[in-house]
Amino acid sequence: MKPWIQYYNGPVPYEYLSSWHKTLVKMNYMLVTSEVLSRLDDFVLRALIVMVVWRCSYRNVRSFYMTDVVVRWFLGECKSKSEIHRRAKGFREVFKEAFKEHVKELEGKLSALTDYLPSSALYGKVWKLWAVDSFIIEVPFGKRNRETLKKKIRLSLKQRKYRDLPKLLYQFVNCKISRRFKGEFTKKRNRSYFGFKVFIAISPTMLVHEIRVKLANFPDNEVDFFLSGYKIADRGFVGKTSTWLIGFPSFRRHVEFFGTFLKNYWRPYAVDREMTELFVYVIALIYNSSMYTSVLSRVPEAQLAH
Repeated sequence: MKPWIQYYNGPVPYEYLSSWHKTLVKMNYMLVTSEVLSRLDDFVLRALIVMVVWRCSYRNVRSFYMTDVVVRWFLGECKSKSEIHRRAKGFREVFKEAFKEHVKELEGKLSALTDYLPSSALYGKVWKLWAVDSFIIEVPFGKRNRETLKKKIRLSLKQRKYRDLPKLLYQFVNCKISRRFKGEFTKKRNRSYFGFKVFIAISPTMLVHEIRVKLANFPDNEVDFFLSGYKIADRGFVGKTSTWLIGFPSFRRHVEFFGTFLKNYWRPYAVDREMTELFVYVIALIYNSSMYTSVLSRVPEAQLAH
């Protein structure tokens, strides 16, 4: 039996659960068995995990609690939308520190399971390598707010499209709507994006260790990770520090696993960079837990018992 099933005593048999519900069962196992995570505000973290797994809002957490028996089992209790939001704001800095400690805890557990680690773990025996990359996450920029209209006016002046200026100036003067989401514009592969840029550093065991969330137009080569060793990156990162390396394509491609995971679970959860960073950390926690439990699923039960 997989170890996380032993910690599940919900009303629905495990084999009938959906993949989303099984994710909650695995996360319950991680929260209960981790010394680091068990010291945190358990309800807030569980509510944020439900938001990420279901890609829903604070309000929907309460709705799922009232209508979904497995979510109710996972949460244990439920607060109002405003209470969850208020407590989440104060939870950000505490969780960032706990996340770093939790990754070290997972690395210690994985060190005893070297025969079952992914192939990328072999690079940990060569040098101390980190796979580094950046990913853009989008938020709505709004087509009829003052900030967007100001951008359009500047762009029209730059491109000398003076015919559009009177209409844009009239709309700007009469506009009373401000942009809700505090992101920034950038361009990548001939497409414009608005939002934030997520920088991550992944170890050879495919666990995310470091996260930085910046505005979308932040240059890759200005990000800094306080990690000893060599950081494997693409050419966009080279230019500031001597620890960037280009190469090791078979190792670096493992960073794309998190990029796909982030894209799958991301929605505009927050309006500012600070709270966006909190949700990226929660997504990374679920990702790390998935990597860890996937290793455990390959370990024989007799070895896990010891």
